[in-house]
Amino acid sequence: MDLDDLSNSVIDAIEAGQYDKAEELCQKLLQDYSDVFDGYERLAMLREAQGRFQEAAENYDKVLDMIKKNPNNVDQDTIQYITELRDQALAQVKE
Repeated sequence: MDLDDLSNSVIDAIEAGQYDKAEELCQKLLQDYSDVFDGYERLAMLREAQGRFQEAAENYDKVLDMIKKNPNNVDQDTIQYITELRDQALAQVKE
């Protein structure tokens, strides 16, 4: 399965409430495509769906760290978007 299909499959599994399947797909993303941030971004989405907001924020931080190490092909809008998602997850932790 290529990166886009695998990444989209995680979203489909989350939306269907199939969290175990989503977890497996996230781990596959992290293993097979360790050089892109999709795995951590999708894992953050899964953790949010599970109500595990601290872990979601930590995964968004991993995405931001990956972008900082290799900023090529990542625009400022994407960085801002990920930062906002992280901040929203952290806000949920405090509630």
